[in-house]
Amino acid sequence: MVYYSAESPNGLAAQGLGVINHPSNGQTGLTLAAYNQGLELWRASKTKPKATTLGIAHFNDVYQVSAQKINKEESIDVTKFASLLDGITTKWSARGDGSRDGLIVFSGDLFSPSTESSVTRGKHMPAIINAMKVDIGIVGNHEFDFGYPTLKTLINLTTFPWLLSNIIDEQTGNVPEPLKEFHIIERVGVKIGLIGLVERDWIPTITGWPENFKFVEMAEVGKKLSQTLRDPAGPHKCDLVIALTHSRIPNDIKLARELGALSPTAQATRNIASEHGVDILLGGHDHVYWISKGVGKWEGYDLETKLPDATGDQGDVLVVKSGTDFQDLSEVVLTLEDTPPGSIRKKVITGIQGKRHVTRGNTPVNVAMKKVYDEEIGAINDAMQEAIFISDVELNLDSSYIRLNESPIANWIADCLRHAYDEALTKLGYSKADGVLCNNGDFRGDRLFGPGEIFVGDLMTILPYLDPVVVLEIDGNTLWDALESGLSRWPTQEGRFPAISGFRVEWDSTKPPNQRVLGVWMLEDSSQVGPNGIPVLVDKEKVTRSDKKYLIVTGEYLSQGGDGYAALKGQKLVITPENGQSKSQLVRKFLSGAQLLNKELQGGGGGGGLTIIEPNSQPKARSIVAGVADQMQQAQRSFSIPMVSTFAAGLPGLTRSATANIAPTNVLELLAPSQFIPAALSLVDNVDLGLLDPYERRRARRHIANCQKKDQGCLECKTYGVVSIIQTGIARGVSVLSKSARMISSPGSNAASDDVKTRLATLDAADKEGKATLPVIRPVVDGRLKDVSKG
Repeated sequence: MVYYSAESPNGLAAQGLGVINHPSNGQTGLTLAAYNQGLELWRASKTKPKATTLGIAHFNDVYQVSAQKINKEESIDVTKFASLLDGITTKWSARGDGSRDGLIVFSGDLFSPSTESSVTRGKHMPAIINAMKVDIGIVGNHEFDFGYPTLKTLINLTTFPWLLSNIIDEQTGNVPEPLKEFHIIERVGVKIGLIGLVERDWIPTITGWPENFKFVEMAEVGKKLSQTLRDPAGPHKCDLVIALTHSRIPNDIKLARELGALSPTAQATRNIASEHGVDILLGGHDHVYWISKGVGKWEGYDLETKLPDATGDQGDVLVVKSGTDFQDLSEVVLTLEDTPPGSIRKKVITGIQGKRHVTRGNTPVNVAMKKVYDEEIGAINDAMQEAIFISDVELNLDSSYIRLNESPIANWIADCLRHAYDEALTKLGYSKADGVLCNNGDFRGDRLFGPGEIFVGDLMTILPYLDPVVVLEIDGNTLWDALESGLSRWPTQEGRFPAISGFRVEWDSTKPPNQRVLGVWMLEDSSQVGPNGIPVLVDKEKVTRSDKKYLIVTGEYLSQGGDGYAALKGQKLVITPENGQSKSQLVRKFLSGAQLLNKELQGGGGGGGLTIIEPNSQPKARSIVAGVADQMQQAQRSFSIPMVSTFAAGLPGLTRSATANIAPTNVLELLAPSQFIPAALSLVDNVDLGLLDPYERRRARRHIANCQKKDQGCLECKTYGVVSIIQTGIARGVSVLSKSARMISSPGSNAASDDVKTRLATLDAADKEGKATLPVIRPVVDGRLKDVSKG
């Protein structure tokens, strides 16, 4: 049946009638030309369309490349996952360019968080993902964990395009560089347009999200790009449009309906061929394996699996979510058929089936990936020997001490975490975090560290667990209950013994369990110091057993009731695990920012000689450094020079230069943690560390000595000096260069580009500068967790 109107009456298609809508001119009525066009559509509908089969391999949210336990008996790693991927792609026909006639699609979250990324800041992942020969990817929320400048560097080291279609840089009017608005690729004779859409919900949780990045609604962008990509008179003329998403399941279900990503069954009652939109959503962000019920068949997965987030799935949409962490991989097979001439969509999905592939302990190791893996792990192991900060005091991690007493190291770690999400909380409409509640069972090592240099490997030993740091909104009653639980097993050496920041507790170890907390007080951000050099805790308000709300930073494990903290289970999550980062990563982030502040303030006194921060393109970073410099000047006026060493020595987590003969007033000796910790965390989100990062230096040394490509287009060599350091803008972490190293930055010095020794001289200079700017900490016991029975 041909119905000469833009829309047929309700119920015709439901009665099993084949309806073709062909709009006629509403002013002149049905013309002969319109009538004949309608007949052509009808004849075409009677001819069985040619079917095309497109294979897709899809995965998302992958983090840890090294061995991880999936159960008591089995361990997996990325080398086994790569074998699963090969098992899918080798089924596809080979193309003349060496690729396969299918699509490898990645839906976000690659560079962080993981044990490895706490060391590498994501730098180990480009080589891993490049070895998988991915065709297209979308950025996820964790791509921004190390800041946008670092993300740009990481993306430039990958060999495939990354999408971010619905974020606009207001300074340029385009999507942020080097990301792409869309990408077009041809497979099995089908021209495929690919777009990337991210939800609004996780953007406020990103610390360091550039203020000039504007969110545009996903459905709006999807329809607009469909018009661009499918336009029969335009340059692209795509047959199919696929949306990569990094979004929650409910949002993806809603988006699929809005954009007409409908199942073959649902297409019987909605003619999507005449609509702009997308044909299927391949998503990430949820960390669960989930396939919408609209697919026909899915091996290894029960389509009736019930998820709380998927209650809106009515079997009408096409959405694929492929698990997490190299554990799952989806093999998707689409059957495509041509639509009648004149349709907006040239092809529609008339059949979809797939298979869930699960990485197991006995999955074979992929030999090619094993070679890449060994190189990356080797660079990480090398970096473990690099100093990351200096402690002026002994750090006692013996469990018999930290699980029974307030300790300097626990205080320092808690202080580092307190301000980690302040920017995100503000964007979400909350105040800054009120306090931190951790368990000392999270802090490992069981020995003494320092005084002296503390190495990357030491930090990973002290903070080995990956559970993300979250923020809970709890009331005074809950905080009291949690503290009672944390103190209830003393003097048994249990991991639940609390580590806190932002508030103080008085308790009595002689009283019965669950009756030991005598009082809790929120603290002012104060820089007062007593005559003994210990910070003075200044009460802001007493916390009573009431329903007044507080924002508490803690770990996911505790938020789920772990280690006896049942009071925290079920409490409101403001920063969720999916948007959180590990303790080791956040502490390393602070240390990197502190080192940057040391470097910038030594280099130019706060404004005139910044060596990493570019004058024109990084105004926020310059503003942060200038603000710290101003605070230092104010503190300098408040305290006489003879008091400087006493004042500095008492404050937990202070940073200063590790080099001798530098006046303490020119570095961060005068600032309290509440002043410089937020500044350090914010600064590192806005600057690429380059060779100031000890891992980068170790990695560069290994690579430059062994690379066989050098001037033949090696991305790593470009990073580390084969082309001008100034031109690449990547190795800006070096400002103190030897005479030979300076040759690399000279455009006229061609001979230097071929000289490995010259390039290594750059790293020698970077090593010297890295040592000279190491943060120094002096954590103390300040009485924030006072057992009154001990006086």
